Amino acid sequence: MLTIGAVGTAGYWVLRGDMLETAQSRQAAIETAYQDRIERLRAEIDRLNSRQAIDRESVELQVSDLIRRQQTLNQRHAVVTSLMKRAERNGIQLASSKILPTKKPETEPDPLAIVAEDAELAIGGEPELLENPLKALGLRGTSSAMPNEPAKPLAPTPGEQAALDQVEQDILAMNQESVSALDALAVATETQIDTILAATRPLGVNLTPTGTASGRSGIGGPYIPYTGGGFTGRVKRAERALVALDSLKTAAKRLPISRPMQNVKISSHFGPRIDPFLGKFAMHTGMDFKASYGARVYSSAPGTVVHADRKGGYGKLVEIRHANGFVSRYAHLSRMHVSKGDHVTTGDVIGNVGSTGRSTGPHLHYEIRMGKEPLDPAAFVTAGDRLSKLIDS
Repeated sequence: MLTIGAVGTAGYWVLRGDMLETAQSRQAAIETAYQDRIERLRAEIDRLNSRQAIDRESVELQVSDLIRRQQTLNQRHAVVTSLMKRAERNGIQLASSKILPTKKPETEPDPLAIVAEDAELAIGGEPELLENPLKALGLRGTSSAMPNEPAKPLAPTPGEQAALDQVEQDILAMNQESVSALDALAVATETQIDTILAATRPLGVNLTPTGTASGRSGIGGPYIPYTGGGFTGRVKRAERALVALDSLKTAAKRLPISRPMQNVKISSHFGPRIDPFLGKFAMHTGMDFKASYGARVYSSAPGTVVHADRKGGYGKLVEIRHANGFVSRYAHLSRMHVSKGDHVTTGDVIGNVGSTGRSTGPHLHYEIRMGKEPLDPAAFVTAGDRLSKLIDS
């Protein structure tokens, strides 16, 4: 019995050592597997965080791009507004009242703030207790493995994406309105330039400004919308047209095209006629305005008085030298209000209607000359009537 007991005790301790060694090996394997699961879980969390940061950065880049484009649009808006004001000072009124884009407010609530700058994670939700944490982690007690699916992009919410898309559409629409405003402004300005050139061309003067789109008569072809030039090119085109129009108006205002009398009838035109004293054909070198005795006579353009005295059949005569070599004459006056050497502007009163000199009754004999050659004043009066509202605006 003692021998059997001794053998049994020895066998127990031997088996016990083997069992302990097996248990320890199994525990070490479990712990290794647990650590592997923990490392995999940490790696997955790091990957999700990294992907989330990338997605958040993508959204922030979209917002930054929209802000940059909005700032550019505000700068363009200022340029277009400035050009529109210059056009209005030139009397250019565009047909559409909505052609100028409405400026976006400088500050407004930002519907695109998705993640705070100092936030590391964008997570939340109500916590729930896990009945089996090991199973949830895929550790001991379950044979399920960690899912190896790619992380889904953390895209903006539908509301946030809708806000981004709306701002994008607003910017595109406002940019198109700015481009349309510049095109309309340039075309309207160039049309006024052509109108002035067409009205003054019969006078024998060339007022064409350098670099303008003049002489567009005899044109045609199918309509093809203009898409070239870009914003900068359109701004330059509008600016060139406005500068040219200013220059052209200044030049036109210096021509003797204003009427020397308003609301009176013309009793005799320029050209051959029967002389009222001799009854023979003679050249009438001016235009006669029939008016009552003492009616006011106005200068037809700015210039310098070169004669203010009696002169043969002209009677009392005022003669004014203007730009481009033109000279205007105002004859048969009853009274003169200027003297030789005086500088006058358009519309200044220079005398009163009379019947001095070779005259059959009160009227104004009005002439336009280039050097010694008389020109038909009707062409100048017609140009003035056509351009009066345009060049005075």
